[in-house]
Amino acid sequence: MGARMNYYQEEIESDLVIPARIYIGKSKGNNCHYPLHWHKNLEFDLVLEGVIKGRVNQKKTEVPAGEFFFVNSGELHETDANDRNQMYSITILLSYNLLKEYCSNIDSYYFDFSGNIDAQNKVKNLIIECADLYEKKEEFYELEISIVLRKICSVLLKQCKKKREGVNYNRYEQKSMINIKKAIAYMEKHYENDVSLQSIAEEVRMTPTYFSRFFKKTTGETFYCYLNKIRLYYAHKELINSDASMTEIALNNGFSNVKSFIESFKKVYKSTPAKYKKKLDV
Repeated sequence: MGARMNYYQEEIESDLVIPARIYIGKSKGNNCHYPLHWHKNLEFDLVLEGVIKGRVNQKKTEVPAGEFFFVNSGELHETDANDRNQMYSITILLSYNLLKEYCSNIDSYYFDFSGNIDAQNKVKNLIIECADLYEKKEEFYELEISIVLRKICSVLLKQCKKKREGVNYNRYEQKSMINIKKAIAYMEKHYENDVSLQSIAEEVRMTPTYFSRFFKKTTGETFYCYLNKIRLYYAHKELINSDASMTEIALNNGFSNVKSFIESFKKVYKSTPAKYKKKLDV
């Protein structure tokens, strides 16, 4: 999950040899908060230390050490960590096309691990095996990882596959999801600039008042709060990966001034950006 996020659809180019992206997150100060986004790949976040707070569509959950957070293809989701300094997790973004190779009508299904302890345990062990191979990078590790990923596919298809007809989405809910993704795409594309309620509302062909209520009802937060999350995500990345001044970081990422950047940063990280960076450099 260290790749640049696109909050409409995260474009994940899988390795030419390994049909997945694998991330091992255990670095101090790592940004574990990923605002609402979606991608075609299936996502597995196995927590080894700490606790991940996750949300898929409107459903919130807390994932303790020893468990994994799972996201089906195309689902809106976000993750955060209770204590970033104690986080250790493995993320696998499994290629949707790999599953499609073995199940051509995969679009008609989704996957559900709830209550299936055997499938959960199998996948946990396979995720750990993948991470171990990925870290060691011994000869032919790509081949061995690809084999393990196909074993994960086997568990999904044999033990967790369910018909989408079992999920009742009415026409309003389907249209709402499309409009939310459009709005998020617009914010992702323009977050560095001045984004107004009027401009986003026009993008989804709603009046500003109606869109404001619609966004809050669908996501649980105001559009401005969500926009700030995107800006803060990129500002945090620039803070830890560059020597830019606080003013430059603020203006580069859409904050109107350095004061608003610092206030937003303190709410999430309980520290000013300057003190936070200094602590990481120690």
